[in-house]
Amino acid sequence: MKKPGLLPLVLFLVVSCRNHIPAGADSELGPKVDAYLQPFIDVNAFSGAVLMARAGQVLLAKGYGLANREFNVPATSRTKFQIASLSKSFTAAAVLLLQERGQLNVGDSLSRFLPDYPSAERITLHHLLTNTSGVPNVNDLPEYDQESRFPHTLAETIALFKDEPLQFEPGAHYAYSNSNYNLLAAVIEKVSGQDYGDFLERNIFAPLGMRDTAHRGRDAVIVSNLAPGYQPSGAWDIERAPFLDWTIKTGNGSLYSTAEDLYKWHRALRAGGFLSPDSLAQMFKDQVDGTGYGWFVGERSGRKVLRYSGRSPGYTASFERYPDEDACIIILSNNYAPVPGIAAGGLRAILFGEPYTIFAMDRKARADPTVLEAFEGRYRFGPDFYRENAEVMIRLNAGTLEIVWSPSYVSPLLPLSASTFLDRLFWATILFQTDAAGGVSGFVWRDSDDYAATRLK
Repeated sequence: MKKPGLLPLVLFLVVSCRNHIPAGADSELGPKVDAYLQPFIDVNAFSGAVLMARAGQVLLAKGYGLANREFNVPATSRTKFQIASLSKSFTAAAVLLLQERGQLNVGDSLSRFLPDYPSAERITLHHLLTNTSGVPNVNDLPEYDQESRFPHTLAETIALFKDEPLQFEPGAHYAYSNSNYNLLAAVIEKVSGQDYGDFLERNIFAPLGMRDTAHRGRDAVIVSNLAPGYQPSGAWDIERAPFLDWTIKTGNGSLYSTAEDLYKWHRALRAGGFLSPDSLAQMFKDQVDGTGYGWFVGERSGRKVLRYSGRSPGYTASFERYPDEDACIIILSNNYAPVPGIAAGGLRAILFGEPYTIFAMDRKARADPTVLEAFEGRYRFGPDFYRENAEVMIRLNAGTLEIVWSPSYVSPLLPLSASTFLDRLFWATILFQTDAAGGVSGFVWRDSDDYAATRLK
């Protein structure tokens, strides 16, 4: 077996940016953000909108790249994007509103609202809000991809996972599951007597002046200024994302919004008055493993952060809020490459005057296909991966390595060094490993954490 020999293809330029940015001053901020994001735009990994604010003042609100590639329409801070799991913060807020009105309590069992749901008496709303219910993730079901192409009522979506056994005893530990927020949406409808989207419109969006935010309850409805979703294709190209009917994500990821509307959401949660102090304390408390109600709670760069991200076919989003600094960073994209979650770190450094790195890649560089053959094969992740024990294939196609996640999701692997590659679809690093005999034994898939995959014989 030939020893892989490739030149490094990625250059990271370290830029020091230590100057404090006064509140309201954006003369330096804008060019720095532009320069930071441009390399991602150049490799078709990002298009969307960014809003950065501090001390009650918007420092930057701007679109990048194209909202619509077919008609060459540029993105702006008022372009609408599906926000995927950022929707969960609104679902959680709706539950807390109903609690304030005395119509439910987060300690209530699910059986009070959905008595026919199996094991409902053991599951509380708190368990659902914190992803500790043990209810399996509807996205992991083998039929999900097919089902997601068609409209679903909440009852029909819940029926997909209703009879699946609990993965663990409710409250035992945290495990992310979109199904939890499908169930919470059903509770909101049952208690309020309104459709999920109608309740949010009347009780959150309209009162806060969020005129460009709504639930995608019927795909046939024309939504003006809504950016279509795209995804990476091949080494450098881009294509339309697979169709998704957003009703299957009701409660967990069905909303669209704009950067400017989400800033209104930030201010409402910051200023108080929309939710009571007790509700805000519950929402932003570290309930379990850094999870609040519809938000993650933790630290970034030594600062307290309230954050969430979203990713669904054609769209990615990141929302970080720094309560002690009264700052926020909102990144919305109509590209499935998860650049917003990666770029948030660089934009955070720019905002707070800290060092950051600018990404650059040599698009002209090529790898020897005969060298890449060593990496072909089937691999299996462990139980700690996003999809437990997932199996993937690494194959060579037209001189480029690909990782096949499913028939619908095939991502090119771009070489970064002799045995390190960039998974373009998920913007993660793959580091191939060898055994004592020099054969490829597996790889480590690295995004925010490391996940090992073993080569199957």
